Amino acid sequence: MSDDKSKISATISGSFHRHFDEIQKKIREFKQEGIEVLSPELSRPISSAEGFIRLETDRGSPGEIEIEHLKAISRSRFLYIVNPDRYIGKSVALEIGYAISKNIPVYSLNEPDDLVLSSLVKSGKSIQTIKRELRAKTVTKDLLTLKEIQDYVRHMVKLRGFEEETIENVLLLLTEEVGELARAIRNFLGLKTTRKRSNIREHLGEELADCLIYLLDIANLANIDLEDAFKTKRNLNLRRKWH
Repeated sequence: MSDDKSKISATISGSFHRHFDEIQKKIREFKQEGIEVLSPELSRPISSAEGFIRLETDRGSPGEIEIEHLKAISRSRFLYIVNPDRYIGKSVALEIGYAISKNIPVYSLNEPDDLVLSSLVKSGKSIQTIKRELRAKTVTKDLLTLKEIQDYVRHMVKLRGFEEETIENVLLLLTEEVGELARAIRNFLGLKTTRKRSNIREHLGEELADCLIYLLDIANLANIDLEDAFKTKRNLNLRRKWH
C-alpha cells in the first residue's frame, strides 16, 4: 500500500460482459497503489437482463446506476478504461465523453479500437506513471478557468481530509468568511483600521479568495458545474430587459 498522503481518486469503466474479472482485478490494483476507486465497488454480479449486468451493491434502475457512475467520474481525478481487447461499448463511450467535458483525464489499458476515442485517451500507461502525471499537473499549474479552479478545490478538499463536511457545514463556514470579508472592506474603506495600510488590499484579496473557495466547495457538494451555471445565468440575463 502506498504511504503517500496525497490521495488520488479514480473511476473505472469497461464492459462488464466482456471484462468483469479484469475490472475487479484493476480495482484491487488501484487500492493497493493507494488510489481510491469511487465507482464501481468490488462486488459480484447477481443478474443480467438485456445486456445490463447488475451487481450486488447496485441500487435503482439501470439509468439511475449509470447516473451515479457519472457522478463518481465528476468527483474523480481521472477515468480509467479497462479494455484488454481494445473494445469500447456505447456506455463506456458515453462515460469517456462525459469525463472529457468535465476536463477529467481519461486513461485506458489498451488503445481503443475506435479512431476518435483513441485520440481522446492516453493508453498503455502504468499506474505509477498515471500518479506521477496527475501530481505534476494539478497543484502547481496556473489556473485559467473557473472549471479548473473548481476541480482544484475538489482535489484539495480530498487531500486535506475534509470530504465528510456537508453542505450545511460549508455554508456556515462561508457565512463566517463573509463576516471576515465585511471587516476587510471596512479596513479597505478606512472605516476601521486594524492593519498597516500596505496590507489592507492584500488582506481584502485573501478574504475574497476564501469566500470563492467555500462557494466552489458548495458547488462541488451539490454536483454543480459553477462555470456552466454562470454561463446559463449570463445567457438568461442577456435576454432580460433592464430598466
